[in-house]
Amino acid sequence: MTEIVKVKGPLDDLHLGWLAGLYGAVDDKYASLDYVRHQFVRNPFGWSAHAFAVDDGRAVGHTGVVPFAARLGDAAFTVGKLEALVVDPAYRGKRLDDGESIAIGVLRSCYAFGHECGIDVLFGLAPPNITPIHVRAGCRRVDAETPTYVLVTQPGRIGPDWPRRRRAAVAGLAVLQNTLVVGASAATRGVGRAVLDLPVEADAALAHASAGAGEWTVSGDDAWDWYVGSDLLRALEIPGRNGSRAILRLRDRDSIQVVAWRARRPGVRPALELLASLRRLARRTGAPTVRFQPWDGSGGNGDLARACRLLGLVRREEAELVLHTSDPSFDELAIRMTPFFYVTF
Repeated sequence: MTEIVKVKGPLDDLHLGWLAGLYGAVDDKYASLDYVRHQFVRNPFGWSAHAFAVDDGRAVGHTGVVPFAARLGDAAFTVGKLEALVVDPAYRGKRLDDGESIAIGVLRSCYAFGHECGIDVLFGLAPPNITPIHVRAGCRRVDAETPTYVLVTQPGRIGPDWPRRRRAAVAGLAVLQNTLVVGASAATRGVGRAVLDLPVEADAALAHASAGAGEWTVSGDDAWDWYVGSDLLRALEIPGRNGSRAILRLRDRDSIQVVAWRARRPGVRPALELLASLRRLARRTGAPTVRFQPWDGSGGNGDLARACRLLGLVRREEAELVLHTSDPSFDELAIRMTPFFYVTF
């Protein structure tokens, strides 16, 4: 018999192993117990809330809630990120005793348990094929713009199963984008090469976000050490007159994401130099794309968005936001999105 088991952390090694074993097959970061422990146990709250589907002593489904420090206007606020929804392939399509599918059962149990643990607002960022599952379980889809500019650097590593015509279109786009980036950089290149290193404490200022009246957000400087401790963030220092400093999400042969950025002087030229440096970094590390989601935070985001448009970077929505609240009054709040809602997951 498959039953739902709810657990509030800190998770022990048994439950960490359940999580890693299930979701590690979906996202290989989660196969590492150190990564899972960092995200779910060593977060600033020291705990997380989970619903496991268990059959004969073995976990066959899961989803969890990670508490996040958030800002509601000028006040501190706690929200929870829905994370690691998974059902063992052998149990997909099977149902619990009440007739619900295992996926819907773990979601509904986790929503209720997250609220029981004192988190009034739960949010999730889901790909379009997963969003309807959350909606069926009781979430609502939220219209929060998260447009991301994409520079294609390794077209051969994108969509190996796509139709030939689509792959040819991506390859053509990559030629155009890279030609424009190289050409635009020729007149703006700073003195010396960009230096990649670990972020430092002072970089937290680049991660700062604020919320106005009636809206909430997640600011990176409220949990800076935790984000840096994930080992997914790096700092890129570009010297020279058109230099700047960027915080990147960087993982071997994965897409490079610009998380935050600040130029030494305003204007589009430092942004063009940043994109050229990121292109070289991506080609060196095998990253298929460079991505940037504009947000109202550290200085220069407007100039970088402008540079992205000038160089033909495509703009796309990559995930949908879902929300589950314990009180309808929370549904009236606006959301100011930043990369710190999700960057280390």
